[in-house]
Amino acid sequence: MRYKHLLQSKTFLLLIAFIVTLGALGTFLLNRPTKSAQPAHAEHTAEKPEYVCPMHPQIRQDRPGSCPICGMDLVKTNQANSGEADADTHAEHRMPEGHAPFKLSETRRQMIGVKFGHVERKPLFQQIDAAGRVAYDPELYTAQNEYREAIRQLERTRQSPIEEVKHSAERMVESAKLRLKILGLSDKQIAALGSDGDSGTNLLVPKPGENVWIYAEVFEMDLPFVKTGMEVTVTGGNLGAAKLSGKVAAVDRVLNPVTRTTKVRIQLANAAARLRPESFVNVTIHAPVGEQIAVPFDAILDTGKESWVFVLDETGLFQPRLVTIKFQAGDEVAIASGLEGGEAIVTSANFMIDSESRLKGVAAAAKEQGKAAPQCPPGEVWHDEMKHCMKAVEASGTDQ
Repeated sequence: MRYKHLLQSKTFLLLIAFIVTLGALGTFLLNRPTKSAQPAHAEHTAEKPEYVCPMHPQIRQDRPGSCPICGMDLVKTNQANSGEADADTHAEHRMPEGHAPFKLSETRRQMIGVKFGHVERKPLFQQIDAAGRVAYDPELYTAQNEYREAIRQLERTRQSPIEEVKHSAERMVESAKLRLKILGLSDKQIAALGSDGDSGTNLLVPKPGENVWIYAEVFEMDLPFVKTGMEVTVTGGNLGAAKLSGKVAAVDRVLNPVTRTTKVRIQLANAAARLRPESFVNVTIHAPVGEQIAVPFDAILDTGKESWVFVLDETGLFQPRLVTIKFQAGDEVAIASGLEGGEAIVTSANFMIDSESRLKGVAAAAKEQGKAAPQCPPGEVWHDEMKHCMKAVEASGTDQ
């Protein structure tokens, strides 16, 4: 009986402990804070209205008024348009220093004249402009005739029983060929000299029906783009508004150490009646550079150290985007990195957009530094309501 009584007592104590624990758990669950119990302002902080000058975005205040610079009425904006909440979603792209993403209403875009273009992937042509002249080249004319005569001499000595005679004729051909190479002819052109029947008089005074040679001086930096067979446009001289078409026939192997240019030989068909020897002309070589990511030249902002554009994403956010430029091709620029085909970019009012982005960048930097007032020039103080530096007397009068 004693053991039975002890067992019943222990069971009773365990039952009491279980009831106490269950009660404590219920109290905790009932008093635990829930999301719905949080104050409404914890989730949705009331946004203060902001008024800004359409012509001077640096003038901002929290109540209606007029711009102290131009007198225009301040326009109400929304802090959500700053784009600060969206900035982190585009961290994969590099921004120029001191800039920040932002949004603009349709009205503001129209007021400052914002226009857009698109990033395209397409074939580009590098247009290489050079000064040219109509050839008058007695030296090359003589060298061509000497080469032809050396070939004829070699043919006459092939049946000679004297080996030294044949070796001497072969050396004359090689010597004449080397001279032609030094003067800029390609191996293909040299090989054609002995069989095409061309007298070479077009290097002196071209006759009607003969091809005309143009010598263009191309700068060293443009030479990698120039290849034989490329299309060429010739203008200027006594051509008036006419444009003649030709092709690159050869590129000299030697660089002029004084001008840092190389002679490019261009052949024009049936232009003898319109061009005089030694006349100066303008030459444009159309060099295909393959398919590239291309943007309009007007979309690029360049400081010399870095280049950037403004991309408009699907949410209406203007993103300042650093890009790497390959080269310029006429009115377009080939981009190596930073953009993708199909993206919308700003092509007009870039400097206004850039100014707005810089202002947002300054505001973001000030916010990170505890909203410290910007440094003002001597004799001026920062006016917090006007959001710009003012003379100390003017600022004091405004506060009153």
